[in-house]
Amino acid sequence: MTVYPPAPGTEYPFAVADIAHQAAKLLGPDWTSMSLRWGTRGRLTSPSGEEVVVGVDHDEDLYVNGPTSLEPVYLEDEMPPRSQEDLEHLAAVVIRVVREIV
Repeated sequence: MTVYPPAPGTEYPFAVADIAHQAAKLLGPDWTSMSLRWGTRGRLTSPSGEEVVVGVDHDEDLYVNGPTSLEPVYLEDEMPPRSQEDLEHLAAVVIRVVREIV
C-alpha cells in the first residue's frame, strides 16, 4: 500500500476560516466571524452588519470578497500558512483589504 503524504488534515496547521477568526479578533470586539463550508471559508461581519468573505478559490489562491465587490481581491502573493506567525501575518493582510473595501 502506498501512502501519499501529507496525511489529510495535516498539510496546514489551521483552516482558512481561522484567518477570518484571527482578523475579527484583531479588528476589535465589535467584529464577528463565522466558519463556512467546513472551514474552507470564513465570514467577517462589521459592526454595521457588512459581510466580508475570506476564502480560497479552485486554484487555491486566498481571496477577500466584500459586500459590494464585483471581483474578489486575491492575495496570491501570500505564502501558504505554516505557523502561528503566518496566521497573524495573513490576518493583518486581510485586515488591510477589509479596511479598503468596507
